[in-house]
Amino acid sequence: MIESIFVIVLICLCFFGVYQYASLYSTKAVLYHAAACAARARTVGFNEWMARKSALAASIPVSGPRLTPAGVGGLDARLASSLVDRGGNLWNTALRASTRSPATAIETARLPEFMEGVNEPTARGVLDYAYWDATHVDLDEPIALDGDSPGIVTAVVRQRHPLLVRLDALAEGELDLPNEDDADHFSVRGVFSIESHYPLYLEDAKW
Repeated sequence: MIESIFVIVLICLCFFGVYQYASLYSTKAVLYHAAACAARARTVGFNEWMARKSALAASIPVSGPRLTPAGVGGLDARLASSLVDRGGNLWNTALRASTRSPATAIETARLPEFMEGVNEPTARGVLDYAYWDATHVDLDEPIALDGDSPGIVTAVVRQRHPLLVRLDALAEGELDLPNEDDADHFSVRGVFSIESHYPLYLEDAKW
């Protein structure tokens, strides 16, 4: 029994470590998409706030629990009412239930209003998530408005995630610990670069 306890602890540690790494890897993929959305918004002439909104909206799948609107959505009503039913009936109910949760429908309906928010407090009063406070969007673009050649816009989206298991050995490259005092979180980063064409049609391109 003692040997089994040690083995179970080791197996659980390995399982949670693999799960945590897979979670961070999927987060990195989503943040890469968020950085692409921010860069594309900037390259067609939108301001930095619009680029940040684009990145926040794209990062929803990895942004944790929804804070606003709170307590709205959840399981399909028929599926929720049958959770105490027998397995066969539960399976049949799940097949008949909607594949989109009410929460997804609410988020989809609120996203246009969120994207129209004039500032961050207004927008986050419409839609807000737990990790958005820990999400940072940085834009790097050259100052070249001569219209002769497009510059390069680089968007970097960083988001801090809590750890289930300390994975200090993996804290290299794109998954890095921000500082020693914050060792219970990983800072995950997504980077995307694209040519900036908006100076070509916002300025006289000598055509």
